[in-house]
Amino acid sequence: MAILKRKGSVLESDELNMTPLIDCVFLLLIFFMVTTVFKNPQQLKMALPEVQNPQELDKRQLVCELDAEGNIALNGKITSFDSFDAFLISEKQKTGNNMLLIKADVAAKHGNVLKLMKIAKEVQIETVAMAVEDINREEK
Repeated sequence: MAILKRKGSVLESDELNMTPLIDCVFLLLIFFMVTTVFKNPQQLKMALPEVQNPQELDKRQLVCELDAEGNIALNGKITSFDSFDAFLISEKQKTGNNMLLIKADVAAKHGNVLKLMKIAKEVQIETVAMAVEDINREEK
């Protein structure tokens, strides 16, 4: 409720001007929206192997995750070795991507990684790449 004071023949109000406060709040909101980094959530918990100078890949690829227990997830959806080939074919057709990125845990069995690579070759995946951690990035 505004308090009105009579000053001469004109009434004045003692209200706070809220416009600068609203401007600051909107600027803060825009700042946080622009600077927020959204990370793709991983379906499986894993630690990737480390290398010194990894190559960057095109962002468009199918992502397969393999943890130490042998659990598999393709593009965030959990699957098994038995149904991996059919699931890979359907994801390949849906997305149109012909590149598979394998994110295998350091403790994952080498045989399981080779199975995934063999299945990818059987369904005509052109490029198979391995995800790694860049140890130089942590030092910077």
